[in-house]
Amino acid sequence: MSGAQWRVVVAMDSFKGSLGSADAGAAVARGVIKADPHAWVTVIATADGGEGTLDALATVHGARRARAMATDLLGRPITADYVMVNDSVIIESASILGLPLLPQTPQGRPEPDAPQLATSFGLGLMARALIDRHRPRSLVIGLGGTGCSDGGTGLIVGLGGTVLDADGASLDPREGNPVLRGACAVQLPDLGDVEVIGLTDVTAPLTGPTGAAHVFAAQKGADQVTVGELEEGLRRWGQALGAGLTVQPGAGAAGGIGAALAALGGELKSGVEWVLDAGTPLAFEHADMVFTGEGRIDSQSSMGKVPDGVAQRARRQGARTVVALAGSVEPGASVPGIDSVFPIHASPVMLAEAMNPAATAQGLENTARQVTALARGIAKS
Repeated sequence: MSGAQWRVVVAMDSFKGSLGSADAGAAVARGVIKADPHAWVTVIATADGGEGTLDALATVHGARRARAMATDLLGRPITADYVMVNDSVIIESASILGLPLLPQTPQGRPEPDAPQLATSFGLGLMARALIDRHRPRSLVIGLGGTGCSDGGTGLIVGLGGTVLDADGASLDPREGNPVLRGACAVQLPDLGDVEVIGLTDVTAPLTGPTGAAHVFAAQKGADQVTVGELEEGLRRWGQALGAGLTVQPGAGAAGGIGAALAALGGELKSGVEWVLDAGTPLAFEHADMVFTGEGRIDSQSSMGKVPDGVAQRARRQGARTVVALAGSVEPGASVPGIDSVFPIHASPVMLAEAMNPAATAQGLENTARQVTALARGIAKS
């Protein structure tokens, strides 16, 4: 924008375990201003349905944040936040079923029995309690960052439904993951006239090579044998929910909870698109540069994560350049609509250092300053 104030929009995802969206955005903004003190910088908190979704939505005008008792993916009591916007209740599944809540081996992986034990039952219980308490028009559930792969069987039971095996016996999620115990029939709960919306951070179907088991179960503790067992269990469960749901984009989100919400008549929507619409839908209009990013840019980043959603929205609104910053970048990874991807560390660092919030903030600031200086030098030449 020659001869005019340079407009920059910063829309970062959280750097999980290190910085939230707002803090990551503030660090990038500091770097931009250091390179160009006259730049007009707008920072917006955003998320894709996973960790940080409530933080982003809590900034929306009229939002109210509250807390409720819940149980986590292993049945342990916890407290979890939720947000009310107008007459919608919004829950973040990552805060109840999050991957970091799983016990870890000394090597930093989830314990190998996690896939058999972890379920979405606590999420269903909390959702049911909030429906009964607030009588909302809509129930919105963010579906990213979970540590379970139960196809939403636990959610269904927690909401008041029943999951059955081939003998017609009811399966209690508190006794283990129902999809690994033969779940093949369902009696859906009655949610009245409550509209259900699932905010997905991936476009994965329930089953198949890009589904919940094959793509995501390994990071939740499943070995190759268990991945195969989960695939077969989810395939059988998907037939109970409705065969068309197994291939629906987003059905594989949160270990298959997306499919369960769709069976309840819910609509699966892009988490980042929904969060942007709720807060600042026209944020990227007339932007000279947009910064986005997340902890790691890899092959999953183009499947509905924040960088993907921000890039697509920014391009539709006419942004000139979109840049992504990440703690680490998978070789060859790219996201449609993003011009360049930059790692925020100049050289390889140990994981503990990379996750340090101060180091992450400094890396974001330094990289944003360098990218801005380069971009402004090109713009002014």
